[in-house]
Amino acid sequence: MGKTCGATVLASQSIKSAGNPQIPLRWIVMPFIRRGCSALLCTMLTLGLTACGSSVSSSREWSDGGDTFQMAGSVDERIKNLLEHHADMDQSQRQMLERALANEGKISHADYLTAWDNYRQCLVAKGYNPPTMRLINGVYIHQIKIDTSGMSEAQQDKLNSDVDGCQARYVLSVDDIYRLNVANPSLYSNSDVALVDCLRRHALVPKDYSVNQYRAESERFFGTDVSDTKTEREAYTKRREAFSFDFNAPQARTCVVTNDSSLLIDELETWKPLS
Repeated sequence: MGKTCGATVLASQSIKSAGNPQIPLRWIVMPFIRRGCSALLCTMLTLGLTACGSSVSSSREWSDGGDTFQMAGSVDERIKNLLEHHADMDQSQRQMLERALANEGKISHADYLTAWDNYRQCLVAKGYNPPTMRLINGVYIHQIKIDTSGMSEAQQDKLNSDVDGCQARYVLSVDDIYRLNVANPSLYSNSDVALVDCLRRHALVPKDYSVNQYRAESERFFGTDVSDTKTEREAYTKRREAFSFDFNAPQARTCVVTNDSSLLIDELETWKPLS
């Protein structure tokens, strides 16, 4: 747990089909590549950026065990860094970030939805079926659940490259800032810290709820025996019982989808890129 940077490598997983829990359906979860990065990698990944963030004092017990490194000193600083160091952005995405700078660092919901639609259209223009996308309380699930059956290794490699390229060009930076606006105002680069901070700020957990407790619950989530379930949705519903907070509360879902949407992957339809 405690992810600070997205990965470009496709992670193969299998789920049990609804008809027979013993028959695996092959699919791939492609992580959405985050602009956020750890203190160790931040300077390297931003190509010489001299001050890409800072560390917050960890004297607060709730954050013990978690890295409180911040992406930048403010949202405006974060936006300026993205504009300066990511020349791969389309002009449409650049203009959205510039509008945010003129609006106290806030990405409008209309711009956010447009950026995602531009990303979708980019993949369609490359010959793929429209990717499945799931909006939860105004925020899209990061991951893409892909059915790769019938695709060669070369086709999967090209898909990986095309998805990465369309993300970077049209939506990646806008999505980064929008998520900070919605549920991570302290700009924590560590997703566990950001999620727990969100739950605490909205009084969804007790005051003594900590990153260590969340991580322990996450371990139970992933370690739950779901052999008696018949569908992916049933399996995830059972796994979520590991969390001590009300996972289905609307604000809790916002905290989760914004900071670790992999916990909601069962709500995303599988995408078949090629017919």
